[in-house]
Amino acid sequence: MEQTLCLYLNILNKIIIFFIFTFFILLTYIVSYLNINRDFEKNIIVINKGLSINKIVDLILVDEYFINKNIFFIYLKVFNKYNDTIKFGEFNIEKKSSLIEVGNIISKPSNVYRDFTIIGGWQKYQLEKLTNEKFNESYLIEYNKILADTYKYQLYDHFDEIYKLMKKNKDKFFAKHKDKELLKTYSIDEIMIIASLVEKEGKTEYDKRFISSVILNRLEKNLRLEIDATTIFAITKGKHKLNRKLTYKDLKIKNQYNTYFIKGLPPQPICYVSMKTIEILLENYKSDYLFYFYNENIENHVFSKTYQEHKKSLNKYRNSE
Repeated sequence: MEQTLCLYLNILNKIIIFFIFTFFILLTYIVSYLNINRDFEKNIIVINKGLSINKIVDLILVDEYFINKNIFFIYLKVFNKYNDTIKFGEFNIEKKSSLIEVGNIISKPSNVYRDFTIIGGWQKYQLEKLTNEKFNESYLIEYNKILADTYKYQLYDHFDEIYKLMKKNKDKFFAKHKDKELLKTYSIDEIMIIASLVEKEGKTEYDKRFISSVILNRLEKNLRLEIDATTIFAITKGKHKLNRKLTYKDLKIKNQYNTYFIKGLPPQPICYVSMKTIEILLENYKSDYLFYFYNENIENHVFSKTYQEHKKSLNKYRNSE
């Protein structure tokens, strides 16, 4: 009886040792498998809302064996329940990463940001095209509401969130520059209008400094601004590009935006304005110039202090065409 019991105990002991040994081998394999660095072909992983853990595993481990996928599935299942909840969105995975590192990344908010860039001088139709491309929706935003800039957003962000960010960006910008001398003479809305004229007319920062000085000088002397960009806006309303040169007849258009027709500023900006252009305007650069035109031969603006000087330079340029 004792011999039989000893035999059973011996067999049981061997079975227990076998299972313990097997368990540790399996555990070692699992830990090694989860910790080993692997090459990920896709650096960006997109986890859509409501995607199951099974689907997430298939997304990350494309060509893995069934057993390996199950190991990662169990790991994510436990991780999701007892540690951090798996998030949705876009995730940047380093090319050489372990599955544990991947689990840590997808359990935190998305680490991928996209750029939404509005270029200074853009019209509404150009921004509308961009919002359609990025969000499959059309948005028409007034020129005086936001600043042309690059805004960061994530895959599942709604455009309304970016719009709020844009408005905060503008408020923050003008709060930073509230002590500028020019803001004691002109309101923020007027500064936005003047800056839009500079944005459309200026080619370089050098140009923009002198053009802004001409505009301010003419406003101070109560002279019509006579800016071609405003006449173009009076024709197109910012809805399309004018694919022709302005004519003398165009300059006579009776429109509240045509500064050949009205005195002072148009009622609203004529384009989206960049922070840099507003900063140049707020420098309040001083000059004696009252006139300018663009010389295509030298690809630069020519500035003049008097009408006679301006007319002489302009006639010389026209005769050279």
